[in-house]
Amino acid sequence: MGDLGRSSFSFIIRPNQSLSWRGLVLFYVGIVAFSMTIALAFYATGLWMVLPFSGLEMLALGAALYVCAWRGEMREVISIDEQRVAVEKGRRRPAERHEFQRGWVQVVLQGSRTSWYPTRLLIRSHGREVEVGAFLNEQERRGLARALAKALKPN
Repeated sequence: MGDLGRSSFSFIIRPNQSLSWRGLVLFYVGIVAFSMTIALAFYATGLWMVLPFSGLEMLALGAALYVCAWRGEMREVISIDEQRVAVEKGRRRPAERHEFQRGWVQVVLQGSRTSWYPTRLLIRSHGREVEVGAFLNEQERRGLARALAKALKPN
């Protein structure tokens, strides 16, 4: 959270991504090298069916790691100034933008019907709403809801 002025705030929300792209590639190359070494050893002993299944497994792992890295670049920026609240979502640049009048904005932490499902943090005004922080854990989402409500209070 950054304070832009007396009554202006900016929240930048992004998923936790503990491994950089370079680290992810190094991890993947290491796993592929290890797995293929074992698969080639089985191939050399005549168990040739291990090699294509190991290759498919490494392709699936690579696809899953790529999707995780792609989702890890998501950003949500919530800007609050004296007149409006803007929510921008996207990866490298805003892909969608929602704007609300500050005086009418409600921050709603909507619980689910089942206890095991996470809450949804909504910014709502005049029948429109946008969900923010969907990738946060429950504690972080509740903290963001409190911080947003505090930032929206009039001076």
